[in-house]
Amino acid sequence: MGKHILKSIKKIVEDTGIENVVIFTSHLKIEGDILIPEGKCEECVEDYLALKHVQVCRIADYCTCEEDNCDCNDYICFRYDWLNVNIDEIVAFSVAK
Repeated sequence: MGKHILKSIKKIVEDTGIENVVIFTSHLKIEGDILIPEGKCEECVEDYLALKHVQVCRIADYCTCEEDNCDCNDYICFRYDWLNVNIDEIVAFSVAK
């Protein structure tokens, strides 16, 4: 998605007021609140997205059932106070409540 992803996410956050984002890489599902620097070295964070209150799940382990009422495995996910995500690894993202 490249470096324009930071501008896209920042614009969506500003327009909606929602700071929670779900990010998918080829192997991970990452959910957390976006930390957008305001006047504090924005050019320093042009290659990664900073998140707080983060949950990281390996996609291969996350949803393994095939039933109609499938519940995914939140209990196997890892939690972090903050995490930086390399924007070149982002495959998809969604801003969610």
